[in-house]
Amino acid sequence: MSLESSSHLPGGFQVRHRSLGIYQGSAIELAFWHPSSGMPEYGLCRFSTETKAQALVDFLCSPMCGEPMDRHDLTVEPYDLDEHNRLLDEYPLPSAWETPI
Repeated sequence: MSLESSSHLPGGFQVRHRSLGIYQGSAIELAFWHPSSGMPEYGLCRFSTETKAQALVDFLCSPMCGEPMDRHDLTVEPYDLDEHNRLLDEYPLPSAWETPI
């Protein structure tokens, strides 16, 4: 996920799926895409180089991926810092101290 401090700097790249949205990261062996993940509070995953973003695309389209995707559905594009910040502002993660049990 893009919660490290460098994700708030300008520059970088993101991966977009034609119908699922922008890659947010992976957890429990699942990829999450905004807005289809329904979890905007995580923001967008920022790749520091185009090569690193392309490596994810290559993996997601390879036989090594459990359900390979169509390469034509995925694009690498400049990171949208404004969208990332908007998502974090509008959908903040609740603090563990504020969550009733």
